[in-house]
Parts: sequence; structure tokens; C-alpha cells
Amino acid sequence: MTDDAERTVNLRPGDGAGAGGAAVSPDPRGSAADGGAASSLYGRGARSERTAGRDLLAAGILAVVLTAIGLPAAMLWQILTPRVEFVVVDGGWASTETYPSGYVEGDLVFAGIGLALGILAAVVAWAAMRERRGPILLLGLVIGSIGCQVVAWKIGANEWQRFWDSVERAPVGAHMWRPPSVLFVELDPAAAWAALKVGNFTTAFDALQLGALAVMALAATFTYTVCAGWSRRPSLRTDAPE
Repeated sequence: MTDDAERTVNLRPGDGAGAGGAAVSPDPRGSAADGGAASSLYGRGARSERTAGRDLLAAGILAVVLTAIGLPAAMLWQILTPRVEFVVVDGGWASTETYPSGYVEGDLVFAGIGLALGILAAVVAWAAMRERRGPILLLGLVIGSIGCQVVAWKIGANEWQRFWDSVERAPVGAHMWRPPSVLFVELDPAAAWAALKVGNFTTAFDALQLGALAVMALAATFTYTVCAGWSRRPSLRTDAPE
């Protein structure tokens, strides 16, 4: 081999050659170390394991928390809604106004509170539960939103019943103020189940008319879907590569 050929070989060592052209055994730890560094560099090393069980647990916790918010939501609804004034007359009661607006305002305020809470709940869930983003968390958001408004509605219904019990015991001429109630709701799961057992689906659906009770869930679903639509990652998780 000529001197020029030898210099060319030395200038172009093989992949397994060392500094002097000698073969160097590959370091089995090198690829692992490089892979670990690359994983840390792109955020994959810090990514927690995602399982359906953990997602279901997170969704369940979210649903319970949202349902518990129904208590302060009911109190806020009772405070913000104007009450209808009644006067007790001989043999019954009568409203002091010909066409009181408080009947409709009760539903409007209830729906407005649900709309605001739905948007807020979706934004907070999206930002605070990044590791669990997805359809399972959305399901928990919907169930919790419906539970929140059902709790608020039930508390209002109890106040409404107490009012009418007081009217029956009040003396003639007494003025009383009716608490707000949701009028456009027909929710009776027991009646719906009884109708389903005999195959009467129409009656079952009539007994499950959520009305204003679905406002918070609809607002939360829409807001969460919009946030997911703007995400640059298919998995929706911020620690996943784009």
C-alpha cells in the first residue's frame, strides 16, 4: 500500500475505529445514556404513566367536587333572584303583582349561574389536570356539572316547599316572599325507570327533562372541547412531544 493510501485510511477510520485506527468496542452504556438524555431533553423522561384507572379516579374526584359546589351555587341563586311577593287571603293566597317576573327570573338566574360555572369549571379542569386530559375527564366534568345543578335545584325545591307550608299556616293579610324555583324541569328517575321496565320510552324521556339543569354541562362541554381543539398535541398533554 502506498503512503498516500495509508494516510487516506488513517484520515477515514471506520465506525469501530479509535483514534489510531484501532477498533474500539462499543460502550453499552452510551446508547442508554444518550437515550436518557434525549428523553429528558424532550420531556419524555418526566412523563407519568397514564392508565384508564387513574383517569377514572381523576374524573370521579372532579365530579364529586363539582357536585359539592351545588350548595354555594344554590345560596348564590337564592340571593340574586328577586322574590315574588304574596299576600295571604281568606281561602288561599294572591300575588301582589298581576304578572310577576320573578317566575321567569328564577330560571334565568339559575341558568346564568350554571353557564358561568360551566365555563369556569372547564377552564380550571383543563389547566389544573393536564396529566388527565381526555374524554374520561370530560365525562367527569359533565357528570359533575349536572350533579352541581341538581343539588342547587333540590335545595331550591326544599325552600319552595317550606314557603308553601308557611303560607298555609300564616294568618290572613300576611305578606310573604316566594323563593325562586326552576319551573321548566321534569326530573323523576324513579318514574323513568318504571316506564322503561314496561317499555314506555316516551314516558321515560318525559320524566328526564333536565331543562335548565343541563346548562352547566353544555357550557363545560363546549369550553373543554374548544380548549382541546386549540391544543397542538394529539394526546392533549403538555408533557408530550408535539
